[in-house]
Amino acid sequence: MRNELNSGAFPFSSSVQREIEKSYSAPSIRRGAVEKITRRRFIFGMSAAAALLLAGGMLSGTIQRIATVLAVLIPRKPRLLDPDEHRRVMEAAGSDECDGMPVLYLAGTHYAIGYQHGVLARERIHLFRLDAYRYMADLIRQVMKLPGWLAGLITRPLLYWQTAAYWDTIPVEYLEEARGVADGAGVHPLEVVLVTAIWEMYLVGGCSEFVVTGKMTADRSMIHGYNYDLMAPEHALINPYLAMIFYRPKDKIPFSTLNTVGSIGVNAGMSDEGLSIAWDNTHTRDRALYHGVKLPVVPFIITLRRVLERCRNVDEGIRLVVDTLPRPLADIIIIGSARENKASALETAGSLFATRSLEDDAIWSTNYFRSEKLAPHDHRGDWRTMDEDKYAKTFPRYWTYAKLFKKHRGRVDPRRAVEIIRDPYPREKSGELYHHIAHRSTICREATGFSLIMQPGRGLIWSSDGKLPAPQGKLFAFDQRSWKRRPELDIAMSGFRDALACADAYLQGDIESARQALARALAIDGETAPLLLMRSVLLRARGDSAQETRVLKRVAARWGNTPIGAIAGAWLSNKDSEIPPIPFPGAIAPRLSFHAVSDAGRRVQKAEMLKK
Repeated sequence: MRNELNSGAFPFSSSVQREIEKSYSAPSIRRGAVEKITRRRFIFGMSAAAALLLAGGMLSGTIQRIATVLAVLIPRKPRLLDPDEHRRVMEAAGSDECDGMPVLYLAGTHYAIGYQHGVLARERIHLFRLDAYRYMADLIRQVMKLPGWLAGLITRPLLYWQTAAYWDTIPVEYLEEARGVADGAGVHPLEVVLVTAIWEMYLVGGCSEFVVTGKMTADRSMIHGYNYDLMAPEHALINPYLAMIFYRPKDKIPFSTLNTVGSIGVNAGMSDEGLSIAWDNTHTRDRALYHGVKLPVVPFIITLRRVLERCRNVDEGIRLVVDTLPRPLADIIIIGSARENKASALETAGSLFATRSLEDDAIWSTNYFRSEKLAPHDHRGDWRTMDEDKYAKTFPRYWTYAKLFKKHRGRVDPRRAVEIIRDPYPREKSGELYHHIAHRSTICREATGFSLIMQPGRGLIWSSDGKLPAPQGKLFAFDQRSWKRRPELDIAMSGFRDALACADAYLQGDIESARQALARALAIDGETAPLLLMRSVLLRARGDSAQETRVLKRVAARWGNTPIGAIAGAWLSNKDSEIPPIPFPGAIAPRLSFHAVSDAGRRVQKAEMLKK
């Protein structure tokens, strides 16, 4: 969710590679690595730098930070409690799995909760560490043009060096929890801080969320929907390590969240007090708003967790977050309170903040400032100065949410809320063409990493299944207050993933695999306009022209007043038409495009042309 990044970080975005090189590269590397770095040169250079630093005198804090980094590099084994205490602590916890995704139930003091977390997720925590370090080493190798051995050598020390600066920003009770995770899992506490602060330092994304209540919902209950969007599919290295985690902290409010194992924060979650919260963000046109404010600051996901653990209404939550300002970042959260039937969006940048309230029982955010105070600072421009067409193309997801809420007013329940975070795939089933087919323009994206639907007044929460795109998969239902699975309330997956597999197989020339994938998608979604049009394409590829014609006639008859029905008609009549191309499996991930042309060889094309 980050777009404003610390220049000393190693983010997952090519747009900040120059900052990475500027911060950590030698001059010869910045000029293109004309000088080969050898082990001897590296060791000599590091030794010389250390001698100069020691000769010039170093601050005790720096020495301590170096000692901390060195300590983290030493492998650790789990530091388990004595058998009786271990048994007592673990009896309060539990674990389960949903289609391979872990579910953790943690209770007790902060240390006990951390210890339970570390013990129950030990294997995944270690695997996540290895995958993350390998990914970062490869990224550093590419960005800094280093030899692989050197990138591997410096990755962990550089990560730990930066993370060590966050240690003193974290409230002491959460450091105790970090120590508990470390003891249970066999890692260093600083590594727990790393996986918690990584959302501030490295991960870049673009999330969206909404809260609806009152006359917007079918039963007037509050519903909070959230998509956490990664910037690219390869950043889904986090997905095998997601867990649904339920907390009952001693003397605090119970809550739940979906996050990576080993993290002690909250990106989005819900409390037993009927509060829900989620985070998205933006970035500003310039850095003037952050003058004199630098990282590190308290990791935002720690602050959001404190809201769930401590606050009983929206105003308390807003005050808690505002009290952590200033931050050198541009953040947006929505806090909902089912008991108050109230929700507010809080926008912050530096020391500035502004709130927005429900309008017609709905509020939403899509990575852009909307408030009068902060909208002029948004990097995309001030939405209030734009005409309708420019506005719809500049802020396509915000514009789409508005249309969906108008369409579904009075009928939103958890299942319809899932349709909203899956948009536009559900609407494309009936032949509708998305209004702005461009990269990252849809509510659901190909790299939506995880999704939540929260119904805080009823204590129900739905979690995605850990696969991409998150909202298109099965969503698992839980009763947060009783710590029970509610499988009868699970929301079934859509056919999108199989339709995407069909398109990928077709592009590879594997018609049989494409046919099988399409059959699976049809079994889930039924006969939809895009799936039937794709069936006609596969029938033509197999030489079955009679069946192809029958399928096209059905599409033209059933959806004749839509663009996709018009394309079917054009294919039947072998005539060219001005109908815009149709993406398949849809605007979320347009692998193929269907064209209304008489030339059968040009009717289906690879769809990169549809992306910007």
